[in-house]
Amino acid sequence: MGPSRAASWVASGAVPIDAVLFDLDDTLVDWWGSIRRTVADLAGDDVADDLLAWATEHCWRRRDDVVVVRSTWKLHEHSDDLWPQALPHLDAGDLRLLLRRFREELWVGFFPDVVPTLDDLADRVPLGVLSNNPYLPQEVQRLRLHDWMEAWVDVPRETMKPHPDAFAKGCAAMGTAPSRTVYVGDSIEMDVEGAAAFGMVSVWLDRWGDPWDIPPGVHRIGGLDELPALLASL
Repeated sequence: MGPSRAASWVASGAVPIDAVLFDLDDTLVDWWGSIRRTVADLAGDDVADDLLAWATEHCWRRRDDVVVVRSTWKLHEHSDDLWPQALPHLDAGDLRLLLRRFREELWVGFFPDVVPTLDDLADRVPLGVLSNNPYLPQEVQRLRLHDWMEAWVDVPRETMKPHPDAFAKGCAAMGTAPSRTVYVGDSIEMDVEGAAAFGMVSVWLDRWGDPWDIPPGVHRIGGLDELPALLASL
């Protein structure tokens, strides 16, 4: 089924590509918005803003004043260690209760533009996910990514993106050459530069309007809903 999709897409003259691979976290799923909504509902806007303001300083990595990796997910994965640092003004008992309720209530969902875009693309070109997330198989089931994706690729810790072996594994899973495979991701360092260095068609999903001087050959979109038009223009 995958080759027939790719053939119809390419034969139409619209997009000279064989597959599109996506990053998962902060590209398809919204850690920032999901965490903020949950904490705000449980403890109010001020606590949510304090928590996320701390994350921008301690969970994001910058290079030359540009954010190259946003690891907001650490507020969930390492919550026991990080929340006391982020919210030192909260009573210890109140913080434990908040954390327990947060873990019960948190649902990390898609950005609003994800499902319409995947619906648009899924019948025209094979899609897949390539992620450093060690829980990717569970996330595929939780989010029903198999409704759109033909492959979902997680990588060993020692060859996580931006290691070229990660992108090689993604292309191998899709059965496509790097030069005819689009990779879409939010992280400049992990996704954009890594995919470009491997020879893929690298698309930077810049939801934050970061002031990065985009190198030649990298394409920028401000929302996932801009991807179909970008593909049609390639």
